[in-house]
Amino acid sequence: MKLEGWAITAWIAGLILLALLILFGLSGWSPTTITSGIDATGRCSLLLFSVAFTASSLHRLWRVPLTTWTLLNRRWIGLGFASSHFIHLALILSMSLAFPEPFLSRQSMGQWVFGGIGYGFVFLMAVTSSDRAQHWMGMKSWKRLHLTGSYWLWTVFLFTYIKHVKQGPDWLYLPLLVFTIALLPIRLAKQLPPRPSLGTAA
Repeated sequence: MKLEGWAITAWIAGLILLALLILFGLSGWSPTTITSGIDATGRCSLLLFSVAFTASSLHRLWRVPLTTWTLLNRRWIGLGFASSHFIHLALILSMSLAFPEPFLSRQSMGQWVFGGIGYGFVFLMAVTSSDRAQHWMGMKSWKRLHLTGSYWLWTVFLFTYIKHVKQGPDWLYLPLLVFTIALLPIRLAKQLPPRPSLGTAA
């Protein structure tokens, strides 16, 4: 069975929720386990975002079955990212309410505002991820929203992992920061001429 469409989003959300249920079932509900869940869903969101963010560029550069599948299902992968990131938000709010200190004192107002705008973009991009929304908004406005939102979210991930690298441990967060930075040139590479498909005669 080929995984396509809504099934991709459902599998992503289901697996994340299952992993969290296992985590909290084995380790209990505590600041440590919630923090682990926040970190894990954040990394999961970054991975899913990276796939949606670079899908068209990778397909233009390497037209192989995997990149074709990714491009065709980018909408559903993006909705999977939205699911992951709202689960991430739910854990942040749970931590803020159940164990506010020292969690809240470590967060700046700028983080809440910058991240909050990011969640606004996630919501708007998710609810407009349909052909009907494209028709209603007009392609120009739709593209402007999704382009602005995607670069805003990339910037949120960038500053998040810059902060994590400063706090450490470097061995964990520095590769994630490098990975996040690398997404930008890959995204911009879509401006390059497309490479021929594998097996195509020169």
